[in-house]
Parts: sequence; C-alpha cells; structure tokens
Amino acid sequence: MRIKHCVIALGFCGLSLSASAGEKFEQLTGVLPSPSEARLASGAPGPAYWQQEANYVIEVELDETEAMILGSETIEYVNHSPHSLSYLWIQLDQNMFSNHSKGTRSDQGPNFSAKSGEPASIRDSSFRTFLYKRDFEGGVRLGKVADKDGTDLPYTIVETNMRIDLPESLASGDSIVLNIDWEYPIVDEANARRTGRMELDGGDYVYQIAQWYPRMCAYYDEVGWQTKPYLASGEFALEFGKFEVSITVPEDFVVAATGELQNPEEVLSKKERKRLEKAMDSQAPVLIVTEEEAAKKLGSPAKGKATWKFAAESVRDFAFAASRGYIWDAKGVEIGEGKALAMSAFPKEAEAVWGRYSTEAVALTLDVYSDLVYEYPYPVAWSTWGPVGGMEYPMISFQSSWEIEEDGTYTEDVRNYVISVIVHEVGHIWFPMIVNSDERQWMWQDEGFNTFVEDIATTQFDERLKDSYRNSVKRVVERMAKKDDPIIMISADSLTSRGYQAYSKPALGLTLLRESILGRDLFDFAFQEYARRWAFKRPTPADFFRTMEDASGVDLDWFWRAWFYTNDHVDLAVESVESFVLDNGDPETSKAWDRKERYEDPDTPMIARLEGQADYASFDEQLQDWYYSYDEFAVTDKEREDYQKSQDDLEDWQKEVRQFEGNIYVAKIKNLGGVPMPVELEVDFEDGSVERIDAPAEIWRHGDEVVRVPFVSEKAVVSVLLDPENAYADADLSNNVFPRKIHEARFKLKSRDKSDNPMQDALSSEKDAEGDDPVSED
Repeated sequence: MRIKHCVIALGFCGLSLSASAGEKFEQLTGVLPSPSEARLASGAPGPAYWQQEANYVIEVELDETEAMILGSETIEYVNHSPHSLSYLWIQLDQNMFSNHSKGTRSDQGPNFSAKSGEPASIRDSSFRTFLYKRDFEGGVRLGKVADKDGTDLPYTIVETNMRIDLPESLASGDSIVLNIDWEYPIVDEANARRTGRMELDGGDYVYQIAQWYPRMCAYYDEVGWQTKPYLASGEFALEFGKFEVSITVPEDFVVAATGELQNPEEVLSKKERKRLEKAMDSQAPVLIVTEEEAAKKLGSPAKGKATWKFAAESVRDFAFAASRGYIWDAKGVEIGEGKALAMSAFPKEAEAVWGRYSTEAVALTLDVYSDLVYEYPYPVAWSTWGPVGGMEYPMISFQSSWEIEEDGTYTEDVRNYVISVIVHEVGHIWFPMIVNSDERQWMWQDEGFNTFVEDIATTQFDERLKDSYRNSVKRVVERMAKKDDPIIMISADSLTSRGYQAYSKPALGLTLLRESILGRDLFDFAFQEYARRWAFKRPTPADFFRTMEDASGVDLDWFWRAWFYTNDHVDLAVESVESFVLDNGDPETSKAWDRKERYEDPDTPMIARLEGQADYASFDEQLQDWYYSYDEFAVTDKEREDYQKSQDDLEDWQKEVRQFEGNIYVAKIKNLGGVPMPVELEVDFEDGSVERIDAPAEIWRHGDEVVRVPFVSEKAVVSVLLDPENAYADADLSNNVFPRKIHEARFKLKSRDKSDNPMQDALSSEKDAEGDDPVSED
C-alpha cells in the first residue's frame, strides 16, 4: 500500500467553514405541499382531516353460460368533506375493456419492427392479447341509475368514469342513496388485466372478478375528485365503507370473497363446515374441499344456483373468485389475541405447488406484516388461483402459475415465484387496502412499501428465497448505475419502468433506511407509526416523509431528495489515503523532514546519470561563492535560538499539543454516483488489528464532491475498505478499497459457430429419399 505521507505544522489562524448547505441537503419545504390542519407538519392527520364514506349493498349473478356479470346495487354516499357537492363521480372500470377506450386505443401493442435486419420475435401470448383487445366488446351496460325513490338521475360517461348530476347539492355532513343496475361481459384469459376467466383442462372455468361494480371515485383534500381514467397501469383510489354482497353462482361453485361468509349453512355441506371449524385450530392446512370432491363436480356440473352472502366492514373494495374446480384449504393464524383464517382456492392444475405452499405463504404474510406493520384487522385472508397473474383486494388476492407440468413437476423459478407473489399480493391488504394511498397517483406508495415488507417475509421462508432476494438487489443496483431511468415521483400511468420505479427502487430505499441509515429500532418505530396514523385513512407521500422524520427524530430530506426525486445512484470511492505527522517546529527534525521530502522521489534519468560526476564549478574556485557549499537543510545556531524562544512564549496547552507523536490519516472519499450516503471505513493495520471509522451522511452537507475522513493512530495502515458490509447499495465495489485490488475474473473458450448449410441439408434429403425407394425384384 502506498499512502501519501505528509507533515503538518500548527499555526494560530482560525478555520473558516462554508455557511451555505449543498443542494443535495436542501430541505424539501419548497417541494412538498404546505402542512395544514388536515395534514400536519408532523405527517399525522390533523383535527381537520376528513374522508368520504361509501357503503354498498350489492346483488350480483355470475352467468356461466353467457359469461356475464349482472348486478344491482345500492350505494350510501356520506359527504364528510366541508364542501357542498353538486355532482358525484363513479368509476366504471370495466369500460377499460371496451375496444373504444383510451386504454385500448393508447396501447401501442408489441414492437413489430425488425431488429438487426431480422423479423421481430413476439410472444404468442402478447400477440393474442393484441388481437383480442381489438375484437372484444367489453364495457359496462347500464340499466337503472336512480335515487333512493327510484327517480332517474342524469349522468354523463367519460371513459371509465360516470358523473351523476344531483338535483340538489349534497351538503357537508349529508348523505345520498343511489341505485344502479348494470351488466358486462367477462373478459377472457387473453386480456385478463386484474379480472377475467380462465379455462381449465376439462372445459370449465375459473373466475376472478374485480373492478366489477360501479364504485365511488375518491374525493379528498389534495386532489378533489380523483377522475384519472383507468388505463390499466395505475390502479385505484377508493373510499372505505361497509359491504353486504350476495353472489349467485352455479350451486356447485366454491366462492372466495372479501368479507365473512354469512350463510355457510346454505352453501356449505355439513362436512365442509366441520372441516372449516377444525381448520381454525390446526397447525397445518385442512382441506375443506378435496381434489376428489372437486373432480366429481367437474364431471357432472350441477344445474341449480346458490347465493353466497358476504359482509365486510372498514374495507375500500370487494372482489371474489369462483369455480366448481376449486380445491379449498385453510388454517388458523394467531393474530394478537385473536385468530384469522388463511385460505387458498386452486384447481388440480395448480395443486403440486399451491397445495404445498399457498396457505402457508398466506399465514407467513399475516404473521410478518402484523409484527412489522399493523396487526391484521380482518377475519380471513384468501389466496386464489386464476387468470390474473397477481392482484390484491381486501381479504383476497388473485395469482396464477401456468408453468406447472402435467406430471406435477416445476422449476425452482416457478416455486419461488408462487411463494413470492402470494406473499406480495396478500401483503397488499396492508398497502393500500388498510393504509389507503392513492394508487392512481402514486404507485410506489403501495407497491414499493409492500415489496419492502415482502422481501423481509420471503427471506424468512427458506434459503432459496434468500438467494433470489440477493440477486434481485444486485439487479436494482446495476440498473441505478445506468442513470437513464426516470425518477420515482411520477404519476402511476406515466411510469416507463414501473417494476423499477414503483417496486424495486423504493423497496431498496426503505431497506437502506432500516438496515443501514436509521437502524431497525428507529425505522421500525417510525414505519409502524406511519401505518398506525394512516390505517383506514389516505396518506400522501408528504405524510410518509414527514412521519418518518417526526417519529425517528432524524432529518431525512437529503435521502428523500436523492432517492425519490433524482435518478442518481450510490457510488462512493476511496480516492486516496494520506498520512500526516506533526512538525512541531524544532529545526532539528523539521529540516530533516525537508531534506527527505526534497529527495524522496527518484531522480530523472538525466540527473541520475550525473550522479558522482564532477560539476563545472569544481574546476574553477572563482565560481565557488558562499552558496557553493551552503546546505539549506543544515540547522544554524540562530534557528535553534529562535525555536527555543518561540517555545518559551507558548502557553502550557500549546506546548502539550506540540508533543503529539501519532499518525493522522485522512481518507478522501469521492461521490461518483451523486447519492450522499454515510461513510463507513474498515481500516486494516500492519499489526493485524482492524478498526472501524464512520461518518454520517451529513458529512456531504456542504456540497463537496470529495470529503475528508480523518482518524488518528500510532499504527501503520495497510488498507482502507469503504462500506465493508456492502450496506449502501454501492454500484461499484472495486473502487471502495485503497490501495486498489487486482480484479479477478474468468473467461471461457468456445468453438467457431457453424453456419447454416442449406446445400448440405438439401443433398442429404435427396440422398435419404433415394435410399427409401423400394428395391425391385426381377
């Protein structure tokens, strides 16, 4: 290791520091909305906070023959805002599936352009979706839109929203009752975006039904009516309320839904009810409907109908899944002083993975999220299999897995995906189903938070999922280093890389806060305080940022600014390490240092060749004046006397500091990536000992590109390692060590690729054809 050694001299002048902070540490005061009595500067909801309420009574039939949803609902809308409302906005999400919708017409489809002169290679499933979307006549067909007395109300449909004009304004504190009848065709698997049906091997279907009923748009203080159209990317903004839902299906269907089943005696057999009761106290999943029982129903479908009745309180949405092919299992999970049922519904096609892992993954999620975020408040949590790759609703989630083979085998990727996606989608019951952020505006505020906690949960599942997480972190860090992705703080429908912007980068940011910047105790307290403050309310990004700082007591504006508002990345480097010893002014030692520093660098070749040769002046004494024999590094009597006099004039403390004999080392750290981070150094000494040196992120607060980290030791330093635990998502670890290490890598050999030989193929085919001619016998 070559460390630059220097000598320092003590003087009597003061040290001047810059008074202005660097831009990276400017407060977000001018960026975030101003606090109010509704949303306090602490990040908590204030005394003037309000939110609307929407209660639903719905009757719906799933028409298996026509693949239709037919519904009738009564909505009680309560205006808790301080405003008078002259019209109401209602979401008609199924209009997104119309071939005339903005979502369909703005979809650019697969990229059909040739690449490098070769025809484009497009997944057949993507091409199927492209064709299907243009032919499917989806969308809501409205019947009645009336008040509680049956009087028709005028309405206007704008894409996926409907404005209802009220005969009289709805005053603050008042409520209104709406009655709406509607129907729509169920979309097939080819375009099952968050809802649809999927055909099983025998011709029956699995249905996952969501965004299926006219539901109130959100109205809140920062946005007013949230009427951004549903374009399929940005998800939903909804109001909390109560649901009473009656779902009519063929009588041999199993129905999984938001809420508690109200009429089990009418829709479940005595045997199924006993199994369900047993499951509540079971340590392992109990089959409520077995594979054999599901197979029997598939072989001889029932002709009648049954109505399943569900009730739910303090929920913002309602979804259900249904099929006669469903196998159903369940187990109880202890939550605080109570219990919740973790349940799964899946067909035979998915049993190899889902029967082993699904309900256990739900149970793991309930346990970990209740501990880290907020105690699970609902009685049930479902994982259901179907056409939807992954989607979440209160108490129920939709997932899928197509790559399970007929013989029951599957790849490790499929196994890990199934476990992870179930944890992720069930985890969404917390974000945003309990902590009710506006998904249509800020996708990262639920997806990023949920991915963060999902990572904690899945890494507790087994070692294989730990490896999967390690690889995913590496991919995020590498992507950040490219600096070509847009920032996180962009509206959901405008995200160009939603998996990175809304999921993985925000999740990694929270992980850094928890593990490296705040520490688990401070972070967990603040994160739980955010969930507690905003459970069953609607937080904004500013509420989160402010709560985390308020509850942790740490100013994090530098982190929010760098991670959420820029596309900078983390790359700190050890630029150099210097060693200093004190020059106390004694001419005996000072001049010795001067001589050493003058001649410590090797001479150039020209000077080296002159070494030992007589110079020109040595032959002529006339040229040898006083300076010819002068040694500028020799100590004179006057210098000794001056030094002693200066020592006599010193105060005791000044004499004491001049006796310092250790080494002062200064590591210079350069910020190459742009994101400031704490500086942690591991110093290896010549005697084999190791010491840790650290500086907080505030060391960058003056806007320096390079900062100095000093430390004192009497021992000789061998090497300095920055971020020794790889705790800060540094994109380039090779520049974290000084002196630099030789990078070790490997390479492989390959033979020259053999080109296509159509001539050989043709001649070989002709030869084979000649050999196949029958041999004639004379």
